[in-house]
Amino acid sequence: MRLAVIISSLLGWPLLQDLLSQGVVAGVAVPASGREEATRLSELLTQAGTPPRQLARRGLGPALAGWVAEVQPTAVLVLTFPWRIPAAVLTLPPQGFINVHFAALPSYRGPEPTFWQLRNGEPAGAVTAHRMAADFDTGPVLVATPVPIGPHDTHGLHRAHLALAAVGTGRQLLAALHAGEPGQPQDESAARYWPRPGLPDLCLDWQEPAESVGRLVRAANPWNRGALADLRGQPLRVLSATVRPETVAAAPGTVVLAAPGQALLVACGAGQVLQLDIVALDEGYFTGGQLAGMGVQVGEVLGTLLQPAPA
Repeated sequence: MRLAVIISSLLGWPLLQDLLSQGVVAGVAVPASGREEATRLSELLTQAGTPPRQLARRGLGPALAGWVAEVQPTAVLVLTFPWRIPAAVLTLPPQGFINVHFAALPSYRGPEPTFWQLRNGEPAGAVTAHRMAADFDTGPVLVATPVPIGPHDTHGLHRAHLALAAVGTGRQLLAALHAGEPGQPQDESAARYWPRPGLPDLCLDWQEPAESVGRLVRAANPWNRGALADLRGQPLRVLSATVRPETVAAAPGTVVLAAPGQALLVACGAGQVLQLDIVALDEGYFTGGQLAGMGVQVGEVLGTLLQPAPA
C-alpha cells in the first residue's frame, strides 16, 4: 500500500504522523498558499525528512496528474484542502482519491462543519473517510468514527478530539483499502451542505434561550475569538459563558447582575440567564467580573452587533 497525502491543516497532522511511522506514505503535498498552517506543515515535514510538494491553485489539475504519475500511489489521501480537485484527476490512482472529512456525512457537508455541529447542539461529530467524487463531500463512505461532543467542548477542543480520533480512522481505512472495499453510498435524502459561517452566524441574539447562546459561544471559540455582541457601540467578543439555573423578568440582553471581581449575568430569551465568564474587547481579555469592575452596570443592555434590516 502506497499513499500520497495532501494536507493543508494541522488537524490532519497526527494521522499523517501515524502513516509516516507505518512507512506507507509515498509523498506529501501542501498548498503553496502562504497560509500559516501550510507553512508550519511544510516545516514539520521537512524536519521529518519528507519535504512536501507545493501545489498552486492555478494549474492544479496538471500538477496533480504529474505528481500522481511520479509517486505512483495506490490512493491519494486528502486531509483538508482549500481547492476543488478536478474530477479528471480523481480516477488516476488505482483506488482513487480518499477524503478525510472531520464531521458526519452526509448531514454535515461543507468547509466548516465543526462550527455547525456545536452550534446545533449535536451530541457527536465524526471522522469520515470517503471516496471522492466531483461534488464536495460526496462519494461512498469507507470508514466513519463517531467522536462525542461534550457539554463544555469548544470548537478548538472538539477539533483536538477529532485529530486524535483520525489516527484510528486511518488504520481502519488502510484495512478497508487492502480489502478492496468499495464503500457505502451516502444517503442523499439526509444530505445537507453547510456554508462557511458568515458574520450574521457569529452574532449573539439575546432573544434566544441561554443554552442556544452558549452553544454559539463555544462554537466560535477560539477560531473567531468568540461570538460577537455590542457593548456601548463597541464589539464585544464572548469566549466562555455558563448557563445559570435562575430566571429573571428582564428584557433579553439586559445586565441583571454586575458584581465587580465576581460575575456578570445577562438576561436571554424566555427569562433565562447567561453568565459571561471570559470576554474580549480591543483593550484585552477579561473575566465577566473584571468587566463589571470596569463600569458595566445592572440595567445596561448588550446589543446585537448586526441589527436586523428594517421591514
